[in-house]
Amino acid sequence: MTARDLGKLSRLGIIRVEEIEAGMETWLSSTDRQLLAKALSVEPRVLLEVEARPNLEESVAQRLERESLGEAILEGARDLECPECGGTLKCSIQEGYDIEGKPVAFAKAFCVSCPFVLR
Repeated sequence: MTARDLGKLSRLGIIRVEEIEAGMETWLSSTDRQLLAKALSVEPRVLLEVEARPNLEESVAQRLERESLGEAILEGARDLECPECGGTLKCSIQEGYDIEGKPVAFAKAFCVSCPFVLR
């Protein structure tokens, strides 16, 4: 089956099928996955198994770094460097109350140079 045939059968289009084959598109929506699976006569879960999923989980080292950064902000540090790019972090402390009415403080920071955010 050619890319042209698969594009027609799946209604995704030739260009989109070629992008998927070339590896430019590594994740499919469930609708696109179902259309492509039907055209290929396979189960959608087979395509799901071979898709490249982004790794959104933080490593233990990154989590510890964020926690230590938050503790430093709560202790009063303000001139901190971004752990991703080395730029300046704008730091603040957000104060509030928990469900029992006890005061709680949260460290907040964002980098002025990159998309890093500490929440």
